[in-house]
Amino acid sequence: MRQRIISLNKNVATFSHARKYASKAPATKGKVHCDAHMNELPIPCGPWEEYYSERQSFYNKWLAVGVIWWLFSLGMVVYTDSVFLNWSPPSHPAAPSNMADECEDEE
Repeated sequence: MRQRIISLNKNVATFSHARKYASKAPATKGKVHCDAHMNELPIPCGPWEEYYSERQSFYNKWLAVGVIWWLFSLGMVVYTDSVFLNWSPPSHPAAPSNMADECEDEE
């Protein structure tokens, strides 16, 4: 039983090894392998400006919607006093006079 497992393991290893290196072998003898280069890239044909203008107007509309939504959200935060943004000094910078202790100078 052990001998069969070892031979099976060798067959599988040989098969996977052959499969691993089969893709690196040339398909036909005498054919030269060339790497890909820029000349094989697809070339756009036709006018591009119409498509570009259409996409830019779409993106500009979403940008405007986003800016308006952000301004609306900021306005609601300021209106509801949800966040203190510290745009000006506080109206009462010091403690009220009844909370402050009077200091007497000692001579």
